[in-house]
Amino acid sequence: MTIIAGGPVGADDTPASRLKSISDEYIAQMYSIIEINRSVIPEMTAREVDELARLRDGILDRLSPKEREASASYLTEIATNLRNMADAVESGEERDFRIEVPERGVGAAVSHLFLQLFSRNKAGPRENLLRKSLLVSAISTFEVLFGRLARTIYAVNTSALNDSEYSFSLQELAGFSSLDDAREYLAEKKVSALLRESIDGWEKWLKKSSGGLSMESLPVYWPLVREAFARRNLVVHTGGVVNHLYLSILEKLDLAKHVNVSPGDQISVHEEYLDRVAQELLALGRVLVCAVGARLYKKEADRFTKAAVNSVHDFSMQRSWHASSVLSEYAMSCDLNRRDEMLVRVRHWHARKNIEGVEKIRQEVEGWDTSGLDVNISCYKRILLEDFKSAVPDVQQLISQGRLSRFELATDPLYEGLLSHFAPDLDDSDQGPEVGNVAPG
Repeated sequence: MTIIAGGPVGADDTPASRLKSISDEYIAQMYSIIEINRSVIPEMTAREVDELARLRDGILDRLSPKEREASASYLTEIATNLRNMADAVESGEERDFRIEVPERGVGAAVSHLFLQLFSRNKAGPRENLLRKSLLVSAISTFEVLFGRLARTIYAVNTSALNDSEYSFSLQELAGFSSLDDAREYLAEKKVSALLRESIDGWEKWLKKSSGGLSMESLPVYWPLVREAFARRNLVVHTGGVVNHLYLSILEKLDLAKHVNVSPGDQISVHEEYLDRVAQELLALGRVLVCAVGARLYKKEADRFTKAAVNSVHDFSMQRSWHASSVLSEYAMSCDLNRRDEMLVRVRHWHARKNIEGVEKIRQEVEGWDTSGLDVNISCYKRILLEDFKSAVPDVQQLISQGRLSRFELATDPLYEGLLSHFAPDLDDSDQGPEVGNVAPG
């Protein structure tokens, strides 16, 4: 097999392919946000204790040995008195606490250290600050995608521009070289005005401009998406302080009991929350492009259906279970061939299993009639139900036939749990002549 970097020579450059490329770029950016949240920030937080130690040592190392010893004694005395003060407050005892200020060099060093620590504490936990920034980035990334999608809709659905109430002055008309230039200018103005509206305004515009397509009706958790936009607005406009507007949105979305905050509270962005929001936006962006693309470019609808099917697998490989569940649910509503339909259904069950547990899917999977199906499909039933011992012979057969590689077995989350039951001394010759399939089966 020959792989050419950058894709095949003479690849098509149709409007449909450009729209899919926009979606691919969006997915790559959302993947980065998810990865930073899942791994980079936790790694940074784990190093924070070492960073504080380096900060302390960087200050105290500038002192003489005698001053360092005095500083250590001074810091110990402060810590002891703080503990005693806390005990006294708790017991209701009134006591005076005095700390002798050391000589100038030691006092200046310790004061500088306290100033640095106070500044860090005032800013709040760094991980929360970074996750607030990532939430803003995630929403902004979706906003860019929606704007580019809106421009595409205007380019195809010219009647949406013809219905515009905007009128050009003679001076403006003189500046255009053609009618197409005027249309492009008008489209830019309308998209710019659209993006200044709320996401509710985007939803109304989308229904009107795309023949009734609704983001709210797509298989995403719309209340969370809508709340995330409102939380982003808090972060950007109030510094994260909860106001009555945000609370009214929670009430409208029936989320008030889940987000227990009051006016004046500081809103936070935790790792689990940001991960879920990013996954919903990841899935919403892909589904939205696929749904709009299939409507705008009916002759190339299969391209967008295939993109949705591939995303089910890709999101699963990224362990983005909510995103994989959304895409698989959407893909199953499309016109799929029998093989793709079964593979998507398997991924849908697998995503739900990771979200809700195996018991939530057991009845459906057990009712799946796999009689007469090829082993590359039928083995998934045993794997999903965690009957790994019975699945091993089927998987060994697929590997020996070259229909499944050891790499896929080791890296695809679908096979997790199976490896401990698999022969560890499987010889490379058992892999067969061909490995490295894009997707299992």
